[in-house]
Amino acid sequence: MGRAARLGGVFAACLLGAAVATAAPPVVVGMTLPLSGPEAPFGTALRDGARLAIERANAAGGVAGRPIELALRDDGADPRRAAANAGQLLQAGALVLGGAPGAASTRAVAEVLSPPGSEPLAALVAPATSADGLRDPVRPGVFHLRAGVAEQANAALLHLDTLGIERYALLAQDDELGRSAIERLQFELTRIAIRPVSIERLLAAATAADLRAAMARVCGVQPQAIILALGAAAAAKALGVSRAQQCARQHLVFSETGAVLAAHLPVGRGPHPFAGLLVTQVVPHPDQRMHPLVDEFQRARAAYGGSSSHGALEGYLALRVVVEALRSCERSLDRRCVLRVLGARSFDLPGMKVQFGAAQRQPRPFVEINLLDAGGRLLLRPPAPPSETP
Repeated sequence: MGRAARLGGVFAACLLGAAVATAAPPVVVGMTLPLSGPEAPFGTALRDGARLAIERANAAGGVAGRPIELALRDDGADPRRAAANAGQLLQAGALVLGGAPGAASTRAVAEVLSPPGSEPLAALVAPATSADGLRDPVRPGVFHLRAGVAEQANAALLHLDTLGIERYALLAQDDELGRSAIERLQFELTRIAIRPVSIERLLAAATAADLRAAMARVCGVQPQAIILALGAAAAAKALGVSRAQQCARQHLVFSETGAVLAAHLPVGRGPHPFAGLLVTQVVPHPDQRMHPLVDEFQRARAAYGGSSSHGALEGYLALRVVVEALRSCERSLDRRCVLRVLGARSFDLPGMKVQFGAAQRQPRPFVEINLLDAGGRLLLRPPAPPSETP
């Protein structure tokens, strides 16, 4: 090789080295999600939406000229793994965290990010839980986008009341979500001068026999509607028992459970096993493109790919807020700034304004009722049911 060629190679290597040395390091955003196990359909949907928001942001230049990197950890819906993941993500340099579906995982992650007696280490944005006990009292550093049980219960009972339902049964798991649901549903029913005909609580260690016994008691009082504040596995069993006994004409679950149940596949060519189930939703329907955020989400999907579901839209919305917070901190891109701007500023997104304020939650969060059809699709609006009780 000649001298000129050797010099050219050295010069090229120097240029490449300089480019690598000056390349801006990524801005790391962390998420802990159930990407395996029975809750995986919801976790993967949240992940897909979050990735889409990151792709869109990076295509527009990232933050302060730096790309955003989404660091994912699988927790399998186990709160202990979620807490361990949160610690690992902080060590990996994540400026802000998202994800943590479920009340137990949200609490576990919040305790890592905000140790007792100290300032929050980082923000947890848009945890996918409806439990009101994680909203009041305020937990430092935890910012809620989705509607809590209070707002979802109000919307659910408003819908069921317009259908003429008067006999309500409540079946709830004995955890933060279940306790919040019973408290709020009883309060909302009192406002319309109705008392539930049955309230059943399932302990964490409840067996299949315990669930069948609880459902036998519920069915024995002939409710018109059963509200299930349960995880997906228990809700699926309760629905099976209720429908086998023609127990009630209406069944309703909360959004995180509905996302998992909707992913169940019909057996053979038959209808979806949970067709007719009412589901509270905390984001607009992903096909309702008249909503500006949905239209942006679908245009991003057309450009970068990804799935379309309520869970994906919720993940997309969460990371859109995170990106706006990061961009507000371009001059001081650190965890402390992100925490400060989330509590102090408002963020204008398509068709909505996000403003957490001192309460660290949206003052008027979105909520509506959808219905699962025979093909496993969530309809934009639930149709009125037949008037006669089976």
